[in-house]
Amino acid sequence: MNVLKDRKIIILGAILFVFTILYFIVVNHVSYAFETTIDSEATYATVIDTIKKSASAYGKDKPQLFSENNTAYIKVQDLIDEKYLITDESGSIPNPLNDNETLNSKMVKIKLENEELLVEVDK
Repeated sequence: MNVLKDRKIIILGAILFVFTILYFIVVNHVSYAFETTIDSEATYATVIDTIKKSASAYGKDKPQLFSENNTAYIKVQDLIDEKYLITDESGSIPNPLNDNETLNSKMVKIKLENEELLVEVDK
């Protein structure tokens, strides 16, 4: 009878071992199904579009920019200082294409043409 108990324990241990291995394989495989990938190019385009919209609002609020010339040049940092853009906790707008770079020093061209503002951001 003692030998029969030992066999049951060994068989139960083997079954537990197999189920544990299968569990970790399945969990590992399923966890990668929820992995997200970030498209840096699309994120960069979205950030540039946000900068353009903020610069357009800045130009509409500051018509004195165009009193002498129909073109004004500002930096992204000016939009940040005037509270037209929200930054991260370090006070900068990170470049999605390069982790070591910010967009704060980028130049923005605002041109008033036929009562319409055209905005370009330096590449």
